[in-house]
Amino acid sequence: MNWKRPAGSGIISLTGVGLVLVVAREAAVGIESLPGGIIAAATLVLGAAFALAGPGIYRSDVDADHVLRVAGWNTLGVVVTVAVLGLVASFQAATGGNVSAPLLSGAVVVGVSAFAHVLIGFNDVRRIRAQTVARQRQRAAVVNRFVRHDLRHAAQILLGYGYQLREEGNDLGEKIEDVGEDLAETQTRVEVLDDFLDDEAERTGVDLGELIADNHENWTADYPDADVETDLEGDLSARAGEHVDMALAELVENACRYGGDPPKVTVRGRRDGDTVRVEVLDNGEGIPESERKLINEDGIETQLDHSSGLGLWLTKWTAERYGGGLSVESTEDGSKATLRLPAA
Repeated sequence: MNWKRPAGSGIISLTGVGLVLVVAREAAVGIESLPGGIIAAATLVLGAAFALAGPGIYRSDVDADHVLRVAGWNTLGVVVTVAVLGLVASFQAATGGNVSAPLLSGAVVVGVSAFAHVLIGFNDVRRIRAQTVARQRQRAAVVNRFVRHDLRHAAQILLGYGYQLREEGNDLGEKIEDVGEDLAETQTRVEVLDDFLDDEAERTGVDLGELIADNHENWTADYPDADVETDLEGDLSARAGEHVDMALAELVENACRYGGDPPKVTVRGRRDGDTVRVEVLDNGEGIPESERKLINEDGIETQLDHSSGLGLWLTKWTAERYGGGLSVESTEDGSKATLRLPAA
């Protein structure tokens, strides 16, 4: 069971219970004036609203993380207001002042502040959900473009080779096999995208240094013309998951494909506080500005403004899935992609 939902809803309900208890105490002592009765009634309404809001938000379809976020805003409102009222009361006591029914007076202020902060919390959640929808639209646009164009293009090449093989009798089996391998890799990427539809990502300790060392031989075998060097320092264990090896491979293979002639690729690994950073540098012509902007700034793809492939997007989404990120840049000597993941 996810503890965040009951914890968040419980905090909201406890705020209401506290306000109701203050009103009950004051009523037991006796509220003599009309303004005091109005304040007590307002506090009671606020308390009841908070007490009922807790179970309501618990049964709602709001994400557990968002429930806890709203509760956090509620708690912030209560704590800050109580602290300010405490300072004011201390000042008044020091100067000989006196406040009638300070507990009830403070309770209504705390209730109003908590209510305002809950509204701020819900607005914050709306903003986050809007950003999530925008990212989902971005991913859908990328996948739609990839499936519509790249797979169709690969299929057309395959059909063209088959036609030549039938008409001319030439041995094009190797080329057909290469295209088939490309389609198989595409299928693997599509499967990864399917996994990304699952909101829950299992995180375990992954040694990125070990992954890089294990795959170094494969990279040099697949790209014999490329000079792939590694420069790894310290413990590179990160909290990530099963798709990190694919993300690293995409970065290195992209550098080998688009590096110089011959390609020179350097894979650097460092731990920077609570973050593990892996940088992949090449000596190519750099990454086009339009593609850098899409990857770094979460731009929306269009028919005329899109990236050249799916590899960088898969790496970016993999990093974000595990709480990290990806940034790309052009350098004087080529390009650099930086993968960031939380340290284990």
